[in-house]
This record gives sequence, structure tokens and C-alpha cells, in this order.
Amino acid sequence: MPTDPLPAWVLQQRRRVGNRVRNLREERELSQERLAEMTGLSRHTVYRIELAQYGTSIDHLALIARALRVEIVALFS
Repeated sequence: MPTDPLPAWVLQQRRRVGNRVRNLREERELSQERLAEMTGLSRHTVYRIELAQYGTSIDHLALIARALRVEIVALFS
């Protein structure tokens, strides 16, 4: 069970993934709104993932990776 608040290292990993999503999205010249449309997620969800405000699911990351045309592991590198 997660502790409250989450350990700093967990939040760091969340920020790394969020930054990677944003960088890949911007490289592809996609807006948050367009990425949201491509994934079926809300723009607000994409925004929260990028800013690490949201502990997202593997399902959401799989949708994002596919929309960005990368393997899911690329979101963690």
C-alpha cells in the first residue's frame, strides 16, 4: 500500500515520465488537446500527467506511447 505522502523517489519518477511525454509530444508538434484526442483521454489528464500531478495508469501510458509512435519503455528513458 502506498504511503501518504509518496516518497520523493516515486514523485521523481512521475516527473521523469511527465517530462518525457511532454518532450515527445512537442517533438511531434502536437498540442495537449490533439494528444488527448488521439488517446481518448481528456486534455486535463494529459496536462496532469505532464506536470506529474497525477499517478497515471499503465493503460494511459500505453495509449500515449502508441499515439506518440514509441514503445512504452521510451516513456521511462
